[in-house]
Parts: sequence; structure tokens; C-alpha cells
Amino acid sequence: MNELTREDVEKGIKNKASFEGANLKGIDLKSLDLSSGIFRNANFRYADLTNTNLSNADLSGASLRHAVLVNTNLSGADLTNADLTHADIRGAIMVGTRINNAQVHGAKGISEKVFFTQELLDELNANGKLLLEGETITILTKAKPRFNLQQAVRITAIDSGDDADKLVGKVKTLKELKDIEAEIFPDSVVIKDNVYRVETGFVGFPVKEENANKGKEESKAKKDEELLAEFFLKNVK
Repeated sequence: MNELTREDVEKGIKNKASFEGANLKGIDLKSLDLSSGIFRNANFRYADLTNTNLSNADLSGASLRHAVLVNTNLSGADLTNADLTHADIRGAIMVGTRINNAQVHGAKGISEKVFFTQELLDELNANGKLLLEGETITILTKAKPRFNLQQAVRITAIDSGDDADKLVGKVKTLKELKDIEAEIFPDSVVIKDNVYRVETGFVGFPVKEENANKGKEESKAKKDEELLAEFFLKNVK
């Protein structure tokens, strides 16, 4: 099958075309709105999906090996049986992402923490899907996952200087930024004379059940990819 271009994908999404089994190897799809797209069993190997909106997209069975998914919105996406081996998912939004049976060996950025943009929280609240209790939120879905929130920023790009510390794509709480004496502005931070562009929001730390002591002991022996799959499978549906 012939490789598709960025323009082919843009046009197809607007026409609600299916990209099932499509060859998208190495394609540059940065910052596109591909929400609700159908990409079952598509080949995204080495594709650049930085800042791309793939919310509610069907990526089941897709190959995303070595793909760049930095700051990608994967909320509500279906990654069942997808291959994320060595993919870079730092800063990706994965609220409600289905990831059961996905392969995530060697993936970068695996974490139980979830970055919530203010826009996402507003959307959840408007749809009656959010319960706020102090600094704790509950997502009103079937599993009702709970998160303790801390103000944070997601570092999206560097405007000037040298990103020697490789901070682009990472999430930092305001406390962490203050601890390193960063200057904080509404849409940027200055760290060691380097100016970074940021997106403000909150980082959510999962609230563990009190009776999960046994689970904690078992989790120590699990690999990062197993923890990721387990967390999203059990708590964020």
C-alpha cells in the first residue's frame, strides 16, 4: 500500500474517511486535529504525532513503534492491542484511554500521573463528569477514578536557549519550578536563562484505595508498562 501524505490525512479526516490499515510510516502529523479518526491496524512507525489531537480515535491494533506522541491528546482513544514499543508518550493526555493488551515495552514517559489542562477540566465539568472536593477530583465515569491535584505546567517548546536538561515534553509542578528558582509567567517559564513555552493546568496523582496494601506490594515487582496498562484499564474508563 502506498504511503499517504499529511495532506491526504487532513483531507480524509474532514471527509470522515477511514484509515484502517493505512501506511502512515514516518509521516509528520504534528498538531493536527485527528479526533475520532479511524486508524485501526494502521502503521504509524516512526510517525511524528507531537501535539496531535487523537481524542476518541480508534487506534486499536495500530503499530506506533518508535512514534513520537509527545503532548498528544489520547483522551478516550482506543489503543487496544496497539504496539507502542519504544514510542515517546511524554506529556500525553490519556484520560479514558483504553490500553488493554497494548505493547508498551521501552516506551518513554510512562507514568500513573495525568496532566489535566484547564480546558479539559472545564469540559468535564460542563458535561457533569467532574466532582471537586478541595484539591481532589473524581471523574464521574464507571470506575470513578480520583486524583489529588497540584498546579503544574506542561513544557511544550523552547523559545530561546538550549534545552540541555531535556525539559520539553515534561510536566513540572509549580513547587518543582520554584525549587529550581524558575521564573513563572502565564504561558512561559524561564529556567537557567532558557525560555520555555508552557501550557498551564494541573497534574493529577491517583488516589489509592486504603485497602490496596497487598496491591502495592505486588506492584513493586511489575514493570512500568504493566503498571501503565493496569492503571488505565482499571481506573480510567
